This record gives sequence, C-alpha cells and structure tokens, in this order.
Amino acid sequence: MTFKPPSSNVGTATTAGRRRRVPMAALACVVLGAVALGTAVPAVAAPAARPSAAADTTGNRLPELDPQALRHALSSAPDRVTGVLARVSGPDGHWTGTYGTADIMTGAPVPVDGRFRLGSVTKTFIATVMLQLAAEDRVDLDLPVQRYLPDVLPDSYPPIPVRTLLNFTSSLPELTPDDLPTTPDGIVEHRFDNHPLPELVAKAVRHERPFAEPGRMQVYGATGYYVAAMLVEHLTGHTYQQEITTRILQPLHLRDTTAPQTDTTIPGPHSHGYIAVPRPDGGSQLVDITEQNPGAGGMISTTADLDRFLTALFRGRLLPPTEQAELFDVPHVPYLDDTTDDPGQGNAYYSAGLMRATLPNGVTVWGKTGTTFGYTNGMFTTRDLRRRLVYSFNPTTGGGNDLALVTRILSAAFAPRASHLTADDHLAEHGS
Repeated sequence: MTFKPPSSNVGTATTAGRRRRVPMAALACVVLGAVALGTAVPAVAAPAARPSAAADTTGNRLPELDPQALRHALSSAPDRVTGVLARVSGPDGHWTGTYGTADIMTGAPVPVDGRFRLGSVTKTFIATVMLQLAAEDRVDLDLPVQRYLPDVLPDSYPPIPVRTLLNFTSSLPELTPDDLPTTPDGIVEHRFDNHPLPELVAKAVRHERPFAEPGRMQVYGATGYYVAAMLVEHLTGHTYQQEITTRILQPLHLRDTTAPQTDTTIPGPHSHGYIAVPRPDGGSQLVDITEQNPGAGGMISTTADLDRFLTALFRGRLLPPTEQAELFDVPHVPYLDDTTDDPGQGNAYYSAGLMRATLPNGVTVWGKTGTTFGYTNGMFTTRDLRRRLVYSFNPTTGGGNDLALVTRILSAAFAPRASHLTADDHLAEHGS
C-alpha cells in the first residue's frame, strides 16, 4: 500500500525580512523497524556552519537560519513517517513547516497547529512540578525517596535521594519487553490497557538494578519518573496530571495542552498516528493507533504551546533561582551506555528533566525528546532562547524515536551544514 500527501504542505520561513513558501514532496508507506524507547539524540560529525551575529551562552555563534536545510530534514524519511511538523522561534529567526499527511485515508495536510502526544517530554513537566514542591519546602531533594514513599521500593534498596529520580542517577531498573507488549500486534491489541504508576514500578523493581550506588552513574529511563509522579501525588493529594494543569498549563495559558488521565482521544486538529503491522504475505499494513490510553507519558500539546512553556521555564517564570539551577545541573558522573549513540561521550548529559547536547558547530542546546506509539517529538533551545525548536512526527515503527530523523531536524535548526543530505536522501525527497 502506498499513498501520497497533498502538495499543499509547505515550509514557511521568516529571516532577514523574507518569507518563502515551498511545496513538500510525496510520501510513501513504511515497513516495520526497530523500537527504541527513550533514546537520546546523538551528535553528528560535520563541518561548522557559517556564523551569524547571534551567539549562544557558550560563546559559539549561531549559524544563519537555513530554510532549505529545514525543508530537507523534514522530508528526509518518507519511508518511515507519515507526517512531520516543526517550528523554529526566537530573536534569531522564525520558521514553520510540515511534510506528509495527517490522514493516509483522506490525504489531509498536516495541520500547523496540530496536537500530538508528548511521551517522555512529560518528564520535563513532572520535574518542574517536583522542583516547585522543593521550593515550597514540601520535599527535600537530598532526602531518600523511601522517607516519603516507604512501601514503594524493595527493602533491600539503598537510600535513593529524590534528586536522583529527576536526573536519571537513581539506579532504579527499567521495564523490559516481557513486562509490556512491544510487538506491533501486541501494541495494537493492548493500546487501551491501563497501567497505573504503582503497577509499572512494581514490575520494574523485579529486575536487577543497573548499578549499585545511587548518584554515581547516569542512565536514561522512565522508572524514576514513575516514582516522582507518585511522589507528587503523595505530597499534594492530587494526581500529577492535576498538578501539572494547575501549576503550569493554566498559569501559562497553554490552552491547547492537556494532561489527560484516561481520555483516549486527541482533541482539536491533529495528525493520526500509525504502526506498521506485518501481514501474512510478508508485507505490512498501517493501523491507526491515534486513540490509545494516555499512560504515564500521556500529555498532549502543540509546537506553539511547547515553545511558550520552554520560554517561560528558561526565563524563570516557573521556578525560583535555586530550583532553576537544577535544570542545568548535569551531574559529573559517567553515563552508562554501551551504544555508539552517546552524545555525552561517556559522561552524563541529563539534568532535572532536560538534556544537554553540543552540536558539531559548538552550539549547545537544552531540551527533551519524547516518543509514544505513533508520535515522536522534541523541544530544544539555546540557553539564551535566541533560537528554539519544537518538532513532532509520526513514525510507523511503534515507539521508535528515529534517531536519524531527530538528528537531522535538530541539526537543520542549529547546525545546518551538519544536516546535509546523501544522494539517496535527495532521491527519496524528489522521487515519485
């Protein structure tokens, strides 16, 4: 099965007083790929980009905004995504673009104001609420989790400081494919299942911890944030979704952002999410999985709302100075990673709810990636907010973060010359 999106999908840039509109290319169906939940963005080796007058807070100068590189990035994975949406904002240029289709049945274009599921970007919101509670003296980040939640972790565990939950140094184990379905058929069949936080934690702690002493190493995972969300609920008497809503969404007037607890739908305009399910004949078919249980990473937002949230967070509107510093305090510990996609090159690169990435041109950005079935997204900015990026796309590989596409989009926004296309990419974009 193949399909083509409407030719009306465009990229619009505003830079140096010029606006350009360029039609996007055709898109085809995808076969099933690997699932890689919660993987971070790798660095890419490439020549430095031509500088402009702006500079990030590390002193490295930002390259000029390159609409062509952004358009190429969005259209560089036609075989494994159905739709892509990106927004670049800030004093150093604006650009919005879409690629593909929101609905493979109707061919409707990807809406620029479309909603999408956040997945692990929800962690940044949870971390912000936790830091607010610390500022209110309702939790001490240096005290062990067991003091607040005495019956959640096994008695054999050492004291695990609350702070380590937020910066991924807790040593808590993660869920495995044996705990939750990860095959395409299993995802489709069980996408409406509800998994309460205590159940997820109870399943995770049956596995071996990745390292012995909390705070001594960093490894990305979700269990620490399940426990953090439980801690929010214990301290406040409200669900963590309610606390996110009253503490962040309402004060910032993020009207297109929701933190649903059980609602399986996406309100407002949105692109559909799909997963490629194998057929008996050896091919595959795309199954619509837009509606699903929101789960522990179930927030829904838009590129405009995430840009507003990121701006408010970095300007200190949500946290006082002491807690604000936690957002940029990356532990000086090794990162536990046995892959080649380690942007920290063996060192930690996550802080409380954010990750730090230095691109090949020396520009450092902060942000967070997220993925859930049918939806992958991220938000990144230079620390001075001069250039900000929010993107979302619809992978058909289940929960895969599609590191190649994430890297292309990130590089196109902040290091355009690192996002150059190969000949095959060029043919994929311009072919029929």
